[in-house]
Amino acid sequence: MSSGELKKQTLYKALFKNSSSIMLIIDPKSYKILDANKAALKFYHYSKKEILNLKISNINTLSIEEIEKEIQKAKLQKHNYFNFTHRLKNGEIKDVEVYSGPIEFENKNVLYSIIHDKTEKKQIQKTLSESKNTIRAMINATSSLVYLLDVTGNIINLNTPGALLFNKSPLEMIGKNFKIFFSDNDFSRLKLLINEVIETHDPISYQKDRDGKYYDVNLYPVFNKSNHVGQICIFANDITDIKKTERVFAAIETAGGICHEMNQPLQVILGNLELLRMNLDKEDSNLTFVNIILSQMEKLGSITKKLTHITRYETKEYIKGTIFDINRSSKTK
Repeated sequence: MSSGELKKQTLYKALFKNSSSIMLIIDPKSYKILDANKAALKFYHYSKKEILNLKISNINTLSIEEIEKEIQKAKLQKHNYFNFTHRLKNGEIKDVEVYSGPIEFENKNVLYSIIHDKTEKKQIQKTLSESKNTIRAMINATSSLVYLLDVTGNIINLNTPGALLFNKSPLEMIGKNFKIFFSDNDFSRLKLLINEVIETHDPISYQKDRDGKYYDVNLYPVFNKSNHVGQICIFANDITDIKKTERVFAAIETAGGICHEMNQPLQVILGNLELLRMNLDKEDSNLTFVNIILSQMEKLGSITKKLTHITRYETKEYIKGTIFDINRSSKTK
């Protein structure tokens, strides 16, 4: 295994170990589970040894044919978000959201999957339809950000995590319209989505960034006795870890490709410049220019070295926004 591949493998394992998200690495050909982080072991109730002897078909309740179709979508990057039901070791069935995409791991083209348990979300939605007496208890029983609105955007109920997103308490927000806490553009978009849920009676999902964090947002219809949409329940989950992981993987792949393409011509240029410098007299005026070029080529060499040691995704301010910060993203200084 090359040093570059070893570094990438080490990085993947570090990302798995440090992430609180449920994560699996799957072989798209054999369907075998190649790796699972601690969060996955805790969620599925398997030991590391047990889960590495399983295929994803032992966990996903779809048929082999259906799993193959979904894996092909993720492999070809036609689709990276899925709704599945997964079976735990004790036989319990969980509704999950899966974000999946291709990466290279141990010299193989594989799929990474990041899993969110949405059982709580579905239970709350069911409870909203069945009994308003337990709404508050159910809303506060989840770590998701939860908001219950009427069709005009007035806040009927919400939980503490949902209020903290706006640096408020639930009591400060209940009874007020969401428009107070959003920009005009964001509220206009929310209103359009609410109207679509009212018209179609179908849930809507989208992703939203706020204050440097990314959220997976889901709007669900809550029906009244006349079977009309009388309220909207919104669930939001912090998927910043997922976005950062995806960006790190993308940065690694991009950096690896750049370094591979740049290293050989860099070495050729440096070698020829050294030969040229050796054949120039000390008094030759061209020696100054050769030394300047060599100095700049060494800087390029330093940049490619940093690119091979990318361990995270960091950005810095630039004229028109933000750009990838090589120095902060690399463990080589």
